[in-house]
Amino acid sequence: MSKTLQSTDVPRYSREWWLDSARITFWVMIVTVLIWIYADMEHTHTANVKIKIRLTTAGSPDTVVTSRKPATEVTFQLRGIRSDLERFKKKFVGEVVNFDLSTLPDFHTGLKKGIRSDLALESVTEVREWGLKVVSGSPAIISDFNIEKLQFRELPIEFIFKGVELAEAPKATVEVGAPASRWPDIYSASPKRNPTIRTKEKDLTDLSVGKDHKVKFQLIPTLGAESVKLKTDVVTADLRIVRRTAAATETIPITVRVITPAEWTETGVWAQYKLVRKDRIEWLTKITVTGPQADIGKLKTDKTKTVDAYIVLTDSDTEPIASWSSRKVTLRFPPGLQIQLASGQVEPTVQFRLEKRTTTTP
Repeated sequence: MSKTLQSTDVPRYSREWWLDSARITFWVMIVTVLIWIYADMEHTHTANVKIKIRLTTAGSPDTVVTSRKPATEVTFQLRGIRSDLERFKKKFVGEVVNFDLSTLPDFHTGLKKGIRSDLALESVTEVREWGLKVVSGSPAIISDFNIEKLQFRELPIEFIFKGVELAEAPKATVEVGAPASRWPDIYSASPKRNPTIRTKEKDLTDLSVGKDHKVKFQLIPTLGAESVKLKTDVVTADLRIVRRTAAATETIPITVRVITPAEWTETGVWAQYKLVRKDRIEWLTKITVTGPQADIGKLKTDKTKTVDAYIVLTDSDTEPIASWSSRKVTLRFPPGLQIQLASGQVEPTVQFRLEKRTTTTP
C-alpha cells in the first residue's frame, strides 16, 4: 500500500507541485478574507447620521407644538454593528422623525429649557430593535419651541365634489383647534376673513340622479398654510342629485400675494427686512382649472369670484440663508363654485428670501 501512495506522490518543486500549492494558497486567502470581512461586519462601529426631528404632542389632543422651524436637523453619533448602521442610514438619512413630547414624564412641567435630542432618536423602534446606541446629538438640546394649548372654534365645511349638480349645497361645521396665537393670522389669511375647512374631492358621477344619498367626505386638517387639529376627520352629508354635469377647463392668470404674521406690523419687521423675489414672473403666473361649465362661466365673468393665491411668511424666513427659500403657493377657490386644479396641474412654487435692509435700501 505504501508503494501505491508513493507512486501517486507529486515530486517536490515539480510543475504539478507548484500548481497544487497555488490552489491551496488561493483558497486559504479567500477564506481568510471572508473571515475578516465577517468579523469586521460584526465588530462595533460608530457613524454620524443627520436626521430631522419634528416635535409633536400626538398623545395630548388639546395641545400643539409651535416653533419657528418645522423640524430641527440633528447630527447623531450612533454605535453599532456596521451592517445595522448602514441599514439605518439607508432608511432614515434625510427623513423626518416625529417625537411625541407627551410621552415624557415631565411633559407638563419640565420642558421649558428644551429636550435632549438623543431622546428623540432613542424613541425610534429600529434603534432599539437593531441594538444601536445613540452616543450623542448635535445640537444636544432642542429648545426653540413652545407647547401651546389649543383653542377650538367651530368653522364651516366646504364640500368639494365633481360630476353632478346638487339640489342644495350641503352645510356642516366642525370644531377646529389651533394655538390661540395663530388664530389672528388664520383669519387674516382667509378670503373675507372667513376660514373654512375643505374636504377632499369626491367624484359623485356614479350616484343615481333624483335620489337622496348619504356620502362621507374626508376633511383636510389645514387652514391655508396652517396645520390644525379637527375633532373629527370624516363628515357625512345628505345629498340630492339633480343632474350630472359636463366638466370644462379654463386657464386663468393669478398673482401671488404675501401674508405675514399679524405682529410683524407691530414689531417693525418690514422696516428691517425686504422681500427679494428670485424671478418676478413666478409671482405672476397662470393655472388651469376645471369644473362644471356653469361654474367656469361664473369664474370668467363674475369679478367677485376670483382664485386667491398666496404664501405665508413665518419668523424663520428672517433667518439669513445663502440661497433661496422655496414655497408652494396656497390656492383658495371661490366658495360655492366647484372649481379645482385640472388633472396633471400642481400648485405653483415661488422662490424668495428676506434680506436685511441697509441705510441705502429704498
